[in-house]
Amino acid sequence: MSRYLVESGGNRNLPDTFVFTGERSRKGYRLNKFAMSLTNPDNRDAFRANEGAYMDRHHLSEAEKAMVTARDWDALIRYGGNVYIMVKVAGTLGVTLLQMGAQMRGQSLEEFMATRPGAAARPRKE
Repeated sequence: MSRYLVESGGNRNLPDTFVFTGERSRKGYRLNKFAMSLTNPDNRDAFRANEGAYMDRHHLSEAEKAMVTARDWDALIRYGGNVYIMVKVAGTLGVTLLQMGAQMRGQSLEEFMATRPGAAARPRKE
C-alpha cells in the first residue's frame, strides 16, 4: 500500500487536494512532456515566439492548449499537470511559483502572501 493511502487512511477524496495519481499522470503525459521540453533555452525561445505552433509541435489537445494559453494553473494541475513540471511553463512566461499559488487560490499575490508565515516569505520588491 502506498504511503499516501496509509497516511490518509485509504481516503482518496481529501478536500481541496489533488493527488497526482497514475491516472492523472497518464492523462497529463503530453502536457508534462511539453513542459519538460522547456528546460532547453532554445525551446523556451520557440515557445515565447509562437506559443500555438510550439504547442502544436507537441501535439497538445485543444483543451490542453486552452489551459496553457489561459495560464490556468489550477486547471492544468487538476487535469494531470505535475506542479513541479508546470513551474517550467510558468518560469518561461515570467510567472513565479508564488504567483501560481495566488492564482490557484483566487487571490492577488499580496493576499496570498499575507497567508504565508514569516517575513522571509514576502515577495521581493523589484
